[in-house]
Amino acid sequence: MVPATTSNPMASNHNEVDHVTYRHGRNTENALSNDGDSMAGVPDDIFDANDQGLVDSPLLRLKPEEVDSLTKHFVRKYHLKNYEDLFIKAGKILRDPEASMSVPHLTDEEKTALKHETSSGFWRQPKQLQVTIITLCVAAVVQGWNQTGTNGANLNWPQQLGLSNLQGCDPTGIDAWKFSIVNAATYLSASLVGCWLSDPLNEYFFGRRAAICLSAVIILASAIGGACTRTWQELLVTRILLGLGMGCKASVTPVLAAEIAPAHIRGSLVMNWQLFVAFGVLCGFTANLVVSQVGPTAWRWQVASSALPTIVLLSLIYVCPESPRFLMRRGHYRMAYQNLVLLRFHPILAAKELLYVHCQMEVESRFLGVSTKFPTHDEDKRRTSKLSSTFRRRSATARPANYWQKLYQIFAIKRNQRAITAAVVCMIGQQLCGVNALQFFSSTFFCDAREGTIKDENLLANSSYLQPLFLSWGIGLANFLFTFPAYYFIDRKGRRWLLLITIPLMALTSLAAGLSFLIPVANGARTPVIAVFTFLFMAAYSSGIGPVPFTLSAEVFPMEHRMVGMSFAVFTNLFGAGVLALFVPQLTNVIGHSGLLGIFAGLNVVAFILVFFFVRETAGAAVGGGAFGNMISVSLEELNYIFGVPAAKHAMYQWDTVLPWAWRYYVLRDKACPDQPQKLYNWASARDWEIQEVPRVV
Repeated sequence: MVPATTSNPMASNHNEVDHVTYRHGRNTENALSNDGDSMAGVPDDIFDANDQGLVDSPLLRLKPEEVDSLTKHFVRKYHLKNYEDLFIKAGKILRDPEASMSVPHLTDEEKTALKHETSSGFWRQPKQLQVTIITLCVAAVVQGWNQTGTNGANLNWPQQLGLSNLQGCDPTGIDAWKFSIVNAATYLSASLVGCWLSDPLNEYFFGRRAAICLSAVIILASAIGGACTRTWQELLVTRILLGLGMGCKASVTPVLAAEIAPAHIRGSLVMNWQLFVAFGVLCGFTANLVVSQVGPTAWRWQVASSALPTIVLLSLIYVCPESPRFLMRRGHYRMAYQNLVLLRFHPILAAKELLYVHCQMEVESRFLGVSTKFPTHDEDKRRTSKLSSTFRRRSATARPANYWQKLYQIFAIKRNQRAITAAVVCMIGQQLCGVNALQFFSSTFFCDAREGTIKDENLLANSSYLQPLFLSWGIGLANFLFTFPAYYFIDRKGRRWLLLITIPLMALTSLAAGLSFLIPVANGARTPVIAVFTFLFMAAYSSGIGPVPFTLSAEVFPMEHRMVGMSFAVFTNLFGAGVLALFVPQLTNVIGHSGLLGIFAGLNVVAFILVFFFVRETAGAAVGGGAFGNMISVSLEELNYIFGVPAAKHAMYQWDTVLPWAWRYYVLRDKACPDQPQKLYNWASARDWEIQEVPRVV
């Protein structure tokens, strides 16, 4: 998750002078002072006002001998002395990635590993990384399966648990509210309590794995308990318990995937969360069909079926290594290095990533408000290397912010404000697009499409309603299959690109599905037409706003605030899901399916506008291709610079540059228009630093 060893491009000519001013316009003496101690002249407002859009690396500013000195101190301090030669080579590579092949004493094996670092897909990664990602996929399957277990059970449990005011598929009167509360309870408890447990569980139970394990235990207990309930109140309690586990797991799992994934395939590996949530949804619908004919107890088996993947998750989670970034934040660098060796092709890649992440975490701790004991001015002046002091600061361990301080800093620090805006826009957009109205209530949705106004209150939900269950299963299949295009494009084209392409399609298909409900009930084409537009809507959703929100939210926050920021993002998503589950049945009774889908179509238009102006690209597409034609991989720590650009500058760039370019390229089909608009962000280069003289400020 460091810059590709052969891909950092030289700064473009039209920005070269600006880069020099930005990077060198500091007094050399001030760079040695305590105030200027931040990575040899990185501006103090780098994460608040990165007006030049420079994606920087602190090691680019160092002389070769300074890199050696820094690296030797690093390995001594963090008990990595046995690997000193390896880390010295890693430091030289990081200082000038374009010249990585000329670093002295590199073995042929190390050169091969560096050469193929950014060209290997998932199935060519080390087995330990594959096992870890597959385990996290199982966690996603559990999430999706639980979402749909109650979907099928909704056709039968109301009668079994005493909700007698039914009109065909739908409870009415006070029973409609009971029905809604049971369905909404999972998502409300997940958003209001469950997701907020993720950071304390990480801190006090030591690690991402422990939080996932405890979540799985809670989910297993709720699945078994839900199948044994005798009243709707008991079912409500188990649904609340389920929400606690789902909320915590939804916050932690994507973060762990983001922290262990190589940068060049991070998007596709993190979006496995949504891909396998969709697969879990399909498995849940399949389980609903399999047990639908067992009689009045079918709904109990449907609720309990999610215990199967949960048991698999519990058996695998501690086979996986802990997040190296989490271990580094806790000071366990040696263990972090050992885990990186398991997760990467070669020790040289592990050493390079560990050192680079440490450097960027130092920048984070300096500029993002993490309390750190700094050296005195006199101590600093006695040091010959202008950067070694920066790393020696860590000898006095930083006092970590507590939970409430981190929550406050999410909204108080400008860099975090921009990240939370992007994450919340995506998370809320996912809910307001209308997809969960289908996932939660697709069985009753298609039941109404089939039955229309003809209701038979004596129908039982075991054989007569197989058609709605099969159509719901088709929704789950479409959701899963159409996630695969996103798997291909999310790292090649980017997260933002997927959103802007698919959201308009969702608006059109949602509107078309709503209008299809106006077809007369007696017309045999009514249900097929509704189903076609619903499947098309699901295809657009699964390729865009389905996988992107959790992927982007797991990336955008700095290390210190990642779990709290992700918790807030998941809170907005699951709280929106709970509100939908609570009010969609009531709203449908008032305005009908046509009106409901029309509202969702309009909300998709609003989501498109918000994404265009406020969501930033976190893939390599943000900075473009490298000198050798490959996409640059942006590490999690380098996203600090992406979100350092002011919100107003980012929005004006979209209006003044991207919008005119899109009009020329896509509408006018202007052959003279370049394939990409001018980039807002530019990558720093060691060569750029070497050929410029540092101006002396008198």
